[in-house]
Amino acid sequence: MSLFLTYIAVPIIWLVVVGWLSGSEGFIFKPKENARKEWIKQKAVIQSWATVILFMLTNFLFDIFHVGDPRLEGFTTQYPELFYLVILFLSYFIFYFINDRKVKPSEYRYVNIEEER
Repeated sequence: MSLFLTYIAVPIIWLVVVGWLSGSEGFIFKPKENARKEWIKQKAVIQSWATVILFMLTNFLFDIFHVGDPRLEGFTTQYPELFYLVILFLSYFIFYFINDRKVKPSEYRYVNIEEER
């Protein structure tokens, strides 16, 4: 069962998730969207990864300089990676909605032209 999960199920789920989140046509499972939605999704992916890197860097600097909240010293989590995954997905959806509202369909044409220059 673990062999099935490791080599078959997890890679297929990964392809579906990455293809849907990025909006890219380079994956097996392609979303059927226009170029505007693809651009918004790709921008949201970049912004959410930058947010996770910022959280990790902040945590690293707090550990190096021994700066922290004394009330949280006894607080430990069983799965600390889950915290970063939650931040990743929450920030993706937040940035997706921000970018979707910021770039209207009529404005996308001008944004795309400016990027090509």
